[in-house]
Amino acid sequence: MLSKVNHPEFTALKGDIESHPRLCGYYIVDLVSIEDSRAIGMQQEGILELLVEHFDDDPNEPDPEFVPDHEWSDYETTLDLARSHTIRALVGGKEIGHTAQTMQHPMARDLFDRFTAVCGSGPRFYVGLGIGRQEFVFQYGVMIVADDMAGIFWIVESD
Repeated sequence: MLSKVNHPEFTALKGDIESHPRLCGYYIVDLVSIEDSRAIGMQQEGILELLVEHFDDDPNEPDPEFVPDHEWSDYETTLDLARSHTIRALVGGKEIGHTAQTMQHPMARDLFDRFTAVCGSGPRFYVGLGIGRQEFVFQYGVMIVADDMAGIFWIVESD
């Protein structure tokens, strides 16, 4: 129900993001169509579950006996909070316990704004999802679910 989106602006953006490698980590950057999921009437929570499973590259299976006390929709936030959360992680440096910045604030803001623009109309923003390999300490970033596309711009790293 998810399919890759061939979007030239996204391809260029992904290259620009990856030109700023993390000191001890990596990025998860992807853009998919959710049109089919919307067309069959899938609700937002179901789409969020599908997206988290799709984007999460952690090879460990969740504990089958774990019963969550939340829904994925509980992680929804505002554009402003998603922007500040993601930019802070992109910049890195002393504020998050690193010795050096990965990029300057204006570059991080530009990358975030470009990412938001390619995700489509009607965006909803999600942070704190815990996506990424669990041997890394930090998993920051934003997942954007718009009307017909969804994207992830995630920073996974350790000290």
